[in-house]
Amino acid sequence: GVSAATLLLHQSGDAGGGTPGGTATTPATGTGTATTGPTPSPTVPRTPATPSPGTGSRTAPSGYRTAHDPAGFSLAVPEGFTRSSRGERVFYLSPGQTFRLGVKVTGPQPGGPRGVLERSAAAGPENNPGYHDGRVTPTTHAGHRAAFWEFTWTGFSAAEGPRHTFDLCWEENGRLYDVWVSAPVGKVREAREYFDVAVDTFAAGG
Repeated sequence: GVSAATLLLHQSGDAGGGTPGGTATTPATGTGTATTGPTPSPTVPRTPATPSPGTGSRTAPSGYRTAHDPAGFSLAVPEGFTRSSRGERVFYLSPGQTFRLGVKVTGPQPGGPRGVLERSAAAGPENNPGYHDGRVTPTTHAGHRAAFWEFTWTGFSAAEGPRHTFDLCWEENGRLYDVWVSAPVGKVREAREYFDVAVDTFAAGG
């Protein structure tokens, strides 16, 4: 059979700031183990949960570490996640890519964060097999204008199965930041925690 990593090399990414046809990446080899609890209900959390006000706590909670990324930002990622990158996209991936946390940093784009995510949503069926229930909602993040995108899709393979993605895009100090987390639909609560921690602890400049 074809591995999930190989599939990802030839498939479009599941989120990431208005780049239809963008490519995901093979993860770095990691030896850590992702912590998992009981499998939660596949019920999707309410949308959107407004990110915490202010500039983020910047402190990694228990079970996380602060990643000072060479791309020029820092954020808290779960222990055991490994870094990989492809083009403008940086990934922190759990063993087996069950959870995929992505970050993309670019200059300002037409339409701002909402325009970026609406274009990504319009290309959802092309880039994400079985794309459905997608919605983009304007919001704010740390006082900056932002947009939140959430959707479900069938995954890149039958073995991978249906997945759900959370994506927040915002403008800050002349840059456009896009942070997303993708996970199996049965693990959306855990994925939402990873997502919330990532955006709440995110700091530009590393």
